[in-house]
Amino acid sequence: MLKVLIIDDEKDARAALEVLLQKFVKNVEVIGHATGVKSGLEQIAALKPAVVFLDINMEDGTGFDLLDEIEEFNFHLVFVTAFNQYAIKAFKYSAFDYLLKPVDLQELRKCVERIRASKLYNNESRIKELKTSHKQGRNTKLTLPNFGGFDIIEIKEIIRCEGQKNYTTFYLRGGNKIVVSQTLKEYEMLLEDHDFMRVFQSHLVNLDCVQKYIRGRGGELIMEDGATVPVSRDKKDELLSKLKA
Repeated sequence: MLKVLIIDDEKDARAALEVLLQKFVKNVEVIGHATGVKSGLEQIAALKPAVVFLDINMEDGTGFDLLDEIEEFNFHLVFVTAFNQYAIKAFKYSAFDYLLKPVDLQELRKCVERIRASKLYNNESRIKELKTSHKQGRNTKLTLPNFGGFDIIEIKEIIRCEGQKNYTTFYLRGGNKIVVSQTLKEYEMLLEDHDFMRVFQSHLVNLDCVQKYIRGRGGELIMEDGATVPVSRDKKDELLSKLKA
């Protein structure tokens, strides 16, 4: 069941979208509503929805104001608005889709199906499969979705990952990099049993690719690709223990 939160300051618009989702789109549950930035942030934190349908102009700010307050997206974002001039800006915030009011049922169904398809490589069964592969000693690969399909890479080729809101950039051996519209947290779960460690809020590193540790409050790592990665103070002891093991 796909759990959905609707954030819109227009009561009729909230009600209309809920009716479409509940009655005409399969396996969707509307778990809550919010009317603006403040209430939206509270509901996202409390309900942890899989999808947020977000209006742009609201009672106490804009949908973009709300998103600016969120460090890391753990949901799919769909803008629902009467104004099409915000589309480019919406996709800069990694919107999954952009629907115009009044919402067309067929467009809504297509949106939900694409959201379901995008989760195929990031669900619990995929995480379990990858961890099982590691324990059994098989060569493991990681599937990274993109707009045209997906890239398949060897995990050992990943030097480090850097997150920015709901984007993750993979830095690979050979100088290549791949940007994926998924959060760093999701890949931390996938890679934690493969000698990867999240050493800073926005940095996940392959410990086999660490070339040097520089002392400091938390310290810094010099990676195989020459990048300098900061280490948070609360991760320092755990990191040093793993590097010395």
